[in-house]
Amino acid sequence: MYQFRLGKIGKELESGANWIAPIALCIALLGIASASILIAIASTEIKPNAITCDRLLIAAIAFGTWNNLKKTSNLDPDLPSEPVPVYTSRAISLLLIAGISFAISLSLWAWSLSQTSIANSTLLNNMMPIFTTLFGWLILRQQFSPRFLVGMAVAIVGAVAIGIEDLQVADSGLIGDGAALTAAMFSAISILSLERLRVQFSTPIIMQWTSLAGGLFLLPLVLLTEDRLLPISSTGWLAIVGLGLISQAMGQGLLTYSLAKFSSGFVAVSMLAIPLIAAILAMVIFAEQLSLLNWLAFAVVLFGIYLAVSAKNNNSELIAEK
Repeated sequence: MYQFRLGKIGKELESGANWIAPIALCIALLGIASASILIAIASTEIKPNAITCDRLLIAAIAFGTWNNLKKTSNLDPDLPSEPVPVYTSRAISLLLIAGISFAISLSLWAWSLSQTSIANSTLLNNMMPIFTTLFGWLILRQQFSPRFLVGMAVAIVGAVAIGIEDLQVADSGLIGDGAALTAAMFSAISILSLERLRVQFSTPIIMQWTSLAGGLFLLPLVLLTEDRLLPISSTGWLAIVGLGLISQAMGQGLLTYSLAKFSSGFVAVSMLAIPLIAAILAMVIFAEQLSLLNWLAFAVVLFGIYLAVSAKNNNSELIAEK
């Protein structure tokens, strides 16, 4: 019974009323922010690359199942049929770039945490909006209003201030710092690729193939360099299933969906709210304390995001023609 309604529901979601995309983006940020908690739990049993590989492959299975159910629903003559995806060489290339870039970004960021301080890694990884805006301007010919750029700068300053108390400057951590910054660059490449793909494919199709590409890219690395691919306890399994379904399928899936409404630059700036959400989750779950500077930094981030949002709402941020 339910499978015959999937096609219709998917159509309604993809048609996207104006209020759906902002809500989807907020839920996406919440889902992605939960990854830090779930990774902390899973890392007691398996290493970072294995966690990322499991996360991506679980999401690929989830979206593959969803897409197969949608195909079944197309057999119902009373429901509108889904368009058949056309996999051109350009589309396949973008799917591979998006999936592999995302996998590399997660792996580099996880590795950087073992080479430098958490504060350094987090700060440099938060530079992703700079790369997204720069690449969008250079490659996709996107134009950004002064208000949007000011908002991005303010939000980045706030993100830097979040971890400034723990910032370390040491030659021994330069490699780890470079890895975190490179991770931000690959994350920007992934988001820009997803923005291009949203013109041609639905979100479930994009997430199925990008998650599969990223997971298969990491699988040989995990098998060759790490002693375990899967967790051994029920707690570990719950953590990686949560990463696959909540952080990847729901979080990254809704983030991809929102790219049909918002530019990659705007989405990247919005992602600067993730440290705030993660910190609040850690405070609630692990009883971690936040300093006054942390709260002030969070306020600066939110103000910067507000500037970017208001620029978008005033149509002063122009998205390149697709």
